[in-house]
Amino acid sequence: MRLTSYITLLLLNLFMSTSSVAYQDTYPTYIPVFSINKQLYLLIELSETSPVKAKKQLDQSDITFKKLNPAEQYLYFIIKANIQQTNNLTYNINQQIEQNRKSISYLLQAKLLTPLINDDQLNDLPFLNVYKKLAKNYAQTGQFKNAYNANKNFITKYDAYIKNKRDRHIFELENQYETKRIKEVSTLLNNQTALKALEIDKSLQDDIVQRRNLYIVLFFMVIFLLLIIRLLLTNKRINELAKKDMLTDAINNETLFKQGATIITRCIEQRQGLCLLAIKIKDFKTLNELNGDYIGDEVLKQFVALSIETMRTRDIFARLEGATFVALLPEAPVGEAKAIAQHLKDKISAFNFNYIGIHQKLTINVSIVELSESLNNVEHLLNSAIKGLYEISDNDVNDIQIYQ
Repeated sequence: MRLTSYITLLLLNLFMSTSSVAYQDTYPTYIPVFSINKQLYLLIELSETSPVKAKKQLDQSDITFKKLNPAEQYLYFIIKANIQQTNNLTYNINQQIEQNRKSISYLLQAKLLTPLINDDQLNDLPFLNVYKKLAKNYAQTGQFKNAYNANKNFITKYDAYIKNKRDRHIFELENQYETKRIKEVSTLLNNQTALKALEIDKSLQDDIVQRRNLYIVLFFMVIFLLLIIRLLLTNKRINELAKKDMLTDAINNETLFKQGATIITRCIEQRQGLCLLAIKIKDFKTLNELNGDYIGDEVLKQFVALSIETMRTRDIFARLEGATFVALLPEAPVGEAKAIAQHLKDKISAFNFNYIGIHQKLTINVSIVELSESLNNVEHLLNSAIKGLYEISDNDVNDIQIYQ
């Protein structure tokens, strides 16, 4: 069965490589932004939550692979990969692993199409998810190095996606403000011109005109000052939002790496201890699928609030992705870091989520890594901690583990 899958993948790769050469011969210098069939987007969303229904709809649809453009074929392979993830309780471990291998096969075929797709289109979130799904499937088949590389690619590309999205939003705000400001300045100049003309025409009413001019100037000065204050407040708010995760209000990856680098440098110079905690809510995906995204978001928000309460004032708490979080504990040896992790686990387990309809107790996995000569920056510490989380999930060991 495994040999058959490998042969099929090899033939499909050969076919996709041939198609790629032919397409590049036709369009050697320019790759257009392809239009996407809306039905494919709907099928991707459905395949994430209900693979069986998605397979049925795909079979009944009029979608033909050969008639799709490269971008649509890319999404088609993602749908096929998601469909393989059927949560059938009757499947044994080997069957589940075979499902994951088939998913990997489809996702790799999608990656083969990247030379045929515009880079801007590839940077959209539905296309970036290929790396996230590859990381998950590699991890479930025991290919941890490939899982790490895929997850690293996803984090890098996702950070770039968020940064570009933020930059576009800031650019739009600046354009809107600039247009409004030009209109206001133009209105002010027109009013001043009209006032001067009126002053010449009505020389006998100089005193009245001067007073009116004074009031108008003061009015526009107040308006202008208010606009400046509003702009400063808006810029301050934008800068604050750029440092935080929009859903949970925890700090984001970019801020974690910036602040973490400064803290680690200080700890090394002052020869102080430091630990990094990678934290993951167990079975969060199942909880989210059963209760819906709204309930899942509320759980994440409450989890972050409880975690921040547990942390010390000098600690950093960030959301990495999904239900995975990172805590950076300066001036904390391993023993104190483990105590903080245990306190957080107890606090989460004791919290009552009945108010949002969750009657089960939540628990977490925590991987602890200590600052050392080989692990002397945020990236190295984080990679080791994430690897530790995978080992906790795969081996079903204690929920809190220390990795050297």
